[in-house]
Amino acid sequence: MKKLFFIISAFLVVLFIAACAAAPAPVEAPQPRPVVTPPPPPPEPQAEPDTTGPVLSAAFSADFFSPDGDGENDVMYITLGAEDEAGIYSWMVRIYEPNSTDHLFYEMSGTGTPPAILTWDGRSNITGELVQSASDYTCSFSATDTAGNVSTIQGVVQIDILVIREGDRLRVQVPSIVFGSNSGGFDGLASDVVENNMYILARIAAVLNKFGTYKVQVEGHTNPVAQTEREKQREQVTDQLLSTQRAQTMVNYLVDLGVERSRLSATGVGGARTIVPYADEQGRPNRDNWWKNRRVEFLLIK
Repeated sequence: MKKLFFIISAFLVVLFIAACAAAPAPVEAPQPRPVVTPPPPPPEPQAEPDTTGPVLSAAFSADFFSPDGDGENDVMYITLGAEDEAGIYSWMVRIYEPNSTDHLFYEMSGTGTPPAILTWDGRSNITGELVQSASDYTCSFSATDTAGNVSTIQGVVQIDILVIREGDRLRVQVPSIVFGSNSGGFDGLASDVVENNMYILARIAAVLNKFGTYKVQVEGHTNPVAQTEREKQREQVTDQLLSTQRAQTMVNYLVDLGVERSRLSATGVGGARTIVPYADEQGRPNRDNWWKNRRVEFLLIK
């Protein structure tokens, strides 16, 4: 029994040694984990391009501007406003001749935000001329923002009846009353033109009655266009008659509007006293301004 026990023990020892000497089983290398690239972040929203011009506002200090030196509405105050998130780069105020949007009478401009209030004395900073009585002047206000966008608004400066003092007498000069072609009255005019004429005459009648102690000499004027001496002589005769007819027409209307006829007299001046010359500085016919010569003036004399 002892012998068998030793044989079995020896066999087990041999098996153990053989097992320990055997090569270890191979171990699989760990597989690398795949690299996952995160998606790119969504693009930030792009700001819309600025295509909107400044928000503008403008207001006049009086309904009727009267720069005639009497201390009442002698200066026009124009309140300006311009707002834009991008900022204001430049601004411009333009005032045009009556019945025109391209014949410039006054201009003021600057960079940055415009002044809160712009003052105007009624004179052109181009020619030095004073505004015409009872006329409407188109006013344009524009501004440009720093992105280059432009906004423009328009309004109308209404001129009152101007009474200009000349020594001991007063002069009311009104070129905005429209007469018919080669007519001493309103023949052939559109109804709205006649209506505007009567509106102006009513304002003139009110002014004349305000100066009730003055006599009123009504002068008619024409625009001379003749160039040769012979033409000028012929034109002088016809213009004298035409201007007298226009003055008499004004007298009749003023009487109808409540001005005493005994205060009124009519005279024709023809084309002897023009406001603007026949030609401009370049020698071209000054047609854009000829209307100022076709006028009626009222002289208030003590």
